[in-house]
Amino acid sequence: MRVIWSVRARQELEALRRFSIGRWVQDAAARYLEDVRDAAKRAGQDPRRARPLKGPYRILRVRSHYLILHVDAGADRLTVARVLHTAMDIERHLP
Repeated sequence: MRVIWSVRARQELEALRRFSIGRWVQDAAARYLEDVRDAAKRAGQDPRRARPLKGPYRILRVRSHYLILHVDAGADRLTVARVLHTAMDIERHLP
């Protein structure tokens, strides 16, 4: 399944990158972001890795963040819709 990132998810990933670099050394921040991207790739290989959330959405925890995923099996596409911190109210931030 092809994995794409929504504009909003790319913005959130960039904000996560900036925050991580400010908080940790650059290598640790890079590993964190790599873990997020790798988790999205693995979900594209098998969307069942993520728990059902609401409608076509699934949720996958990666460290201290959740990936909100939209699965479109007909188009063979998984869209990373949001990248949200675990402390956030997920329902409030659903697409």
